[in-house]
Amino acid sequence: MRLAMEICYTNPCENNEKGSQQIMNRFKRLSPFLGGCAAIAVLALLLVVYTLTKPVPMAGTKSISIDVEYENGVNEHYQITTEAQFLLEALKSIPNFQIEGTTTEEFGLMVTTINGKRADYQKDGAYWALLCDGETCNYGVSQQAIKDGERYTFQYTLPSEELKK
Repeated sequence: MRLAMEICYTNPCENNEKGSQQIMNRFKRLSPFLGGCAAIAVLALLLVVYTLTKPVPMAGTKSISIDVEYENGVNEHYQITTEAQFLLEALKSIPNFQIEGTTTEEFGLMVTTINGKRADYQKDGAYWALLCDGETCNYGVSQQAIKDGERYTFQYTLPSEELKK
């Protein structure tokens, strides 16, 4: 009787282990497929977010202000009316305004020099910050869509003393 009970109690366990092993093997076979589906879903979500938040240029005539704040405290102000859709196009139409930098296909123009004043990040951490209506821009000068009435500021910026420590 005891032998019969052992057989009854041991066989179901072996069957459960085999069943569990089969289920695990199925999941192992499906995991690359499920991972691929998850990756595609994440990429699709990112594409939707980008499409909804990308800069949309405004057609027509716009009047914008551009301020340049130099390291020494001197400020220059420009008021222009333009048909340009992006900030760099508008800046190129300003007489005696010079903007230079390095250009990449991905990010556009990385501003290093405005009107002869170079911000050398390698030397002292300085850079030209781009602000729109007092807030940091999410895009560079090449990709920043402009709208009527906006105020852009190029601010010569050095890292704070606390960041240097």
